[in-house]
Amino acid sequence: MRARVAALCGVLLIAVTACSVIDDGKVQSVNPPDELTDTLPPTTLELTTTSLAETTTTGLETTTTEVQAEPVKLYYISSGLLSPLIGSLSSQYSLSQLIFQLQEGPLDSPVTRGLRNGIPKGVEISATQDGTGVATIVLPEGFFDTIPASDQRLAIAQLVMTVLDNTPGVGQIVFNVQVSGPGGELIPAGQKLTRADYLSLLASSTGVSPTTTTTLPPETTTIPA
Repeated sequence: MRARVAALCGVLLIAVTACSVIDDGKVQSVNPPDELTDTLPPTTLELTTTSLAETTTTGLETTTTEVQAEPVKLYYISSGLLSPLIGSLSSQYSLSQLIFQLQEGPLDSPVTRGLRNGIPKGVEISATQDGTGVATIVLPEGFFDTIPASDQRLAIAQLVMTVLDNTPGVGQIVFNVQVSGPGGELIPAGQKLTRADYLSLLASSTGVSPTTTTTLPPETTTIPA
């Protein structure tokens, strides 16, 4: 490209020289060589087009899973004795979940009229089992402060009967603190208690067995597509 521009400049210079006045005062034209009359080749510009790929995002698929529930026997106070009430929990519930269910009841319905709870709500009660048939119930500090003295043995009986009636393989309960026995006597922490210890606190109409299977409303699980 530069060579051709230089050649063109040379042509112009020759043209200027060729048009100069010579000795006789006449102007003579000089034709440039044929190869200098060639035109420069045209310049072609290439246009580049960039296209963007379109991304489509799909929504979420929703699957419905049915969760089976198990009936549980929850003990509440009625006229100074314990009466069972059938509730339900999802399969493979923990002891702490069972106790929490006990604390939250009984629900207000015609079936639960006359029943009340001696265990206060809003206090954290945990329970574990060691695999040897013994479950440990951990009561928080000050657990009995808000429970009337006449209800303290009933509250402990509620816990003992509810845990033992719904936990296969567990036949004894120990508490982390001193508790009230069935007759109001003091039971030291760590002493093993059984269902038989509190049979005297059961109402006569305790022949209720949880034979009805309840199905909880289906749970919805969201799975990314």
